[in-house]
Amino acid sequence: MSYAGRRNPGKMIFTGGRAMKSHHISLLLLALALLAIFGVHDSEAEQVTLVIMAPWAAEELEGFKPVMEAFEAQNPDIKLEYRSGKPEDTSTILANQFAIGKTPVDVVDTPWQWYILEQAKKGHIMDVTDVIDPQDFLPGAIDRVMADGKIYGASSLGGVTTPEYRKSFFQEHGLKDPKVLKDWDEFIALLDEIKKVPGVKGPIGSGGGIGWPFTSVVENWIITFGGPAMHKGLTEGTISWQSPEVKAVLKDKLLPLLQNGYFGEPDEFEAVLQAMWKGNHGVYVGDSTDSMSISPAEDRGIFLFPGQEGVVFWHDYWFMPKYTKHPEEAKRLFKFLATEGQAIQIKAGGRVSTYAKVPPEDYPAPEREVFQAIEGKTVLPDMDDSLGGKFQATIWDQLGLLWANPTEDTLDAILAELDKATEETLAKK
Repeated sequence: MSYAGRRNPGKMIFTGGRAMKSHHISLLLLALALLAIFGVHDSEAEQVTLVIMAPWAAEELEGFKPVMEAFEAQNPDIKLEYRSGKPEDTSTILANQFAIGKTPVDVVDTPWQWYILEQAKKGHIMDVTDVIDPQDFLPGAIDRVMADGKIYGASSLGGVTTPEYRKSFFQEHGLKDPKVLKDWDEFIALLDEIKKVPGVKGPIGSGGGIGWPFTSVVENWIITFGGPAMHKGLTEGTISWQSPEVKAVLKDKLLPLLQNGYFGEPDEFEAVLQAMWKGNHGVYVGDSTDSMSISPAEDRGIFLFPGQEGVVFWHDYWFMPKYTKHPEEAKRLFKFLATEGQAIQIKAGGRVSTYAKVPPEDYPAPEREVFQAIEGKTVLPDMDDSLGGKFQATIWDQLGLLWANPTEDTLDAILAELDKATEETLAKK
């Protein structure tokens, strides 16, 4: 029945039903043919999902979300998923998948550049030589993820490891500003004054629940009393941990503080940071990223020890497993995260960009203070992240023994273990 028949039910009008049916069939066949040629233009069906794995959670993850949102806005054909994973967990997960030529993630963040090179040598990491330009990053940042002239990763955000304190705590109790201390004796005198403040459970907080915060303490002591050259030599394996010079730094400058109650009881680094913020400690050897965990962040002060001429600047790296199912889309994401993404992420505070095109004025005030404190100092790589492997596991484990039993015998045993671990780690590179 034609449309005219439905409009006039009292008078049935037939207008070539067979011809109309034939016409409809022709239109249907034409539509099917067009679909076969051009496909269904459903934007959701066309989206590719990429999975990012990084170690961030809580405040750090909140600072990363705007980066993902910006990428998705620029790339509507790509949907992002985020999975949190610590470096040690990530390496275990990927090892199992790499063994069968697969990957559960597309772009990964890790502080372990040694891990990237190790996996690249096994053929598991994508070559990104044509994806990024090393000139876009801080000098030397890309060199550490290069092998045989090829690039296997891109430097990401990082942080500076320095002593820190709460400004209002010092002001409230009439304590001397640690930024103006002239020598080590003045620093010890300051610690003695902090000891007298009610509620203090140790002038210096000990964030060693995991192990790496102890290395932050030791690295800063080595740089202060042994100089940047000693730190560099230990990192490269050209100086022995058992050398008289290295032992003297730890025996004469660190051990007495551990023996005489200048350090608080070890706990998870986040718990110790919050304890410092509450007034249980006066000083904490922490990280510029700590500003993301305290409020107001502007109340956090940064200083260097008297005579300290170098600072540890660590940073993460992005890399792509070779087995991603979407290599071209993953490259787009990889490049964005390493460049524009850094410019977005630093606005959340706590992090320092390795992307050279981020201007200083884009940083929040607490990070600008970090730059002022370290201006003119020698920048050094994170020791355990740089060596990695057996050394990293050993130093995390062994230094806790020094806090538990701060004797010279304990120190000697630890230094011997660190030398063994350094030798074993370097032998595999």
